[in-house]
Amino acid sequence: MELQEKLLLIQLEINNVSKNCEPEPTRIITLLKRSIETKEPLIHFLDPSIIKTETRLHALQRIVEVFIERDIDEKGVKEFFASVRKGKIILESLVKATLREDAALVMETAESVNLNPTILLSMLRILIQPCLEEIAREIDSSLLDNWWQASCPICGETPVIAKIKHRKRFLMCTFCGAEYASDTFLCVHCGNKDPYTLKFLTIAELPAFQIDFCTKCKHYIKVIDGTRLKEEVPKGFEDVLTLDLDLIAKRNDLVRE
Repeated sequence: MELQEKLLLIQLEINNVSKNCEPEPTRIITLLKRSIETKEPLIHFLDPSIIKTETRLHALQRIVEVFIERDIDEKGVKEFFASVRKGKIILESLVKATLREDAALVMETAESVNLNPTILLSMLRILIQPCLEEIAREIDSSLLDNWWQASCPICGETPVIAKIKHRKRFLMCTFCGAEYASDTFLCVHCGNKDPYTLKFLTIAELPAFQIDFCTKCKHYIKVIDGTRLKEEVPKGFEDVLTLDLDLIAKRNDLVRE
């Protein structure tokens, strides 16, 4: 939790310093329309310039310091940042690769400095997340009504949380914070829409929560029924505050990711 808190503070700095980290509203709408037409998430059409060069480097330095402090692949992290500072590794290219979900460049870069690829990807995702959250906040939710896919229209992540409100089901992205309409009967993992193979688990002690799961792929999604909540779940904390549901799902041999 201490690690997450420090990384969150860095992300807040990115948001505060980089006031123009998101495209202009008209540009966002254009990109979203392109996403809907191509069925590709908006992140694929963003440019690395959404984060200022100086902000990128400063934030990366802060992230590196936190990782080293926590003894997370210290040698590899140090070598990576030194290569960035010397211009041997182009940070902008890595940010672009992360936006395009180009795993090849991230893997190649990580191997060149003996850094765990998962750790490098984690640092890059920490860099871009604040701007994606800002974009998700700026977009009129009505613009997302034509998406109708399981993956997030902004960042492409597979959701782990759904929410029921106004008798409709909305998927909630825990990475960028986007909310978008979804079919009531849909497995977000395999695309199954057969209501006879889509089941749910209810918990007597938690009437406002349930676990929807697919009997075909055994994956599940946590569901919050907003009409039954006594107290609103803070936005951005839905996943953390429903960890009990993950434990129940695991005991029922269900798979999260």
